[in-house]
Amino acid sequence: MSGKFVLRSIGSVAVCLFTLSACGGQVAPPAPPAGGGEAQAVLASPPAEDVQCGTVPSADGTQAKVIIREGAVECAEAVTLLTQYFARVTPAAAASPDGAGPIAIEPWTCGSEPGSVVTATCSTEDGREVAAEPAR
Repeated sequence: MSGKFVLRSIGSVAVCLFTLSACGGQVAPPAPPAGGGEAQAVLASPPAEDVQCGTVPSADGTQAKVIIREGAVECAEAVTLLTQYFARVTPAAAASPDGAGPIAIEPWTCGSEPGSVVTATCSTEDGREVAAEPAR
């Protein structure tokens, strides 16, 4: 019986090798992109228009326009956020050549551009963004 077992085993191995060699010349289909195609399609779309939310007094006393640039943020939250940020900017931070900030107002991090404390941006790790610009 052992001779029949060996022949059957060799026959099975031959069939497997034949099957594998027949597929060897074919190219496998490309792997799907990491993260899924649906998520990439969302990221590839252009951002929605900026949302204007009124004005707040800035750290230097001038008025700053409140703008939601990215993500789901209510105007009331954006106005409160920038009011808190400007209240925390010290005169020394406002005069810094690197700009004021970063100042953490959980979960936000805010900072101003050098030379213009009114031009500020606050963002979160999940991609939301609120900005301030000089009101004209």
